[in-house]
Amino acid sequence: MLRIVKAQLLDVVPLEIGFIYAQRAKLPNGQETVAFFVYDQDGDRTLPVKIKMYLEAKFGLQYREIAKKLGNNIACDAAVLKSNGVVTLFDDGNMNIFDSDGAIAMQEKLVYQNCPIRSLAMDGNCFWCVVPDRNSIVKFSPIEKRVMLRIGGGASVAFRRPVSIFKHEDKLYVCNEYNNEIRTISLNDYSVKDYLSFNEPIKKYFRVGFMEYVVLESGIYCIEPKDK
Repeated sequence: MLRIVKAQLLDVVPLEIGFIYAQRAKLPNGQETVAFFVYDQDGDRTLPVKIKMYLEAKFGLQYREIAKKLGNNIACDAAVLKSNGVVTLFDDGNMNIFDSDGAIAMQEKLVYQNCPIRSLAMDGNCFWCVVPDRNSIVKFSPIEKRVMLRIGGGASVAFRRPVSIFKHEDKLYVCNEYNNEIRTISLNDYSVKDYLSFNEPIKKYFRVGFMEYVVLESGIYCIEPKDK
């Protein structure tokens, strides 16, 4: 693996050209702040950016209205819908769906078996999430306001405290905190397979084009073909 970023990461947002990330930083007076950077995958370079670029990448065209309503813009996952609306989900299960004008269309507390649902991977009109405290993956329908499908949980050991999920083509990539592994779920038959393992806690996996990235405690890494 090749480490791209070494920092105290707060958030990572994939782009078509690379990714934007937020990190902790210190001002000359010693006070803590948040700094934003973009990694240009094609140019293999990292550049500082303003918060506006980060918010627009995360929340779309109505980022000003959405950011104002959310308050905490870093601690949530977000996905832009086909309607140009936006769904946001915090780790405590608090979900917001905004319409194309940035107005709140729905607010729900997402829980499964009394445990909060977190992370977002869009799949048509539904989205896949993880339930860390139930070792399970769920498919949630905002239209029907309910969990449509569950994978894992109960006596199953397929997942060990899953903390994030990513969808690419017909597969889900699930990051498991307790065993530092990524496991995949085929959306054709829902079979679960091992994918990658690491020597430290894994926070997130994502792809940009043909490139794969993983967020570990020690930074953001590019996964080279020989690692797979």
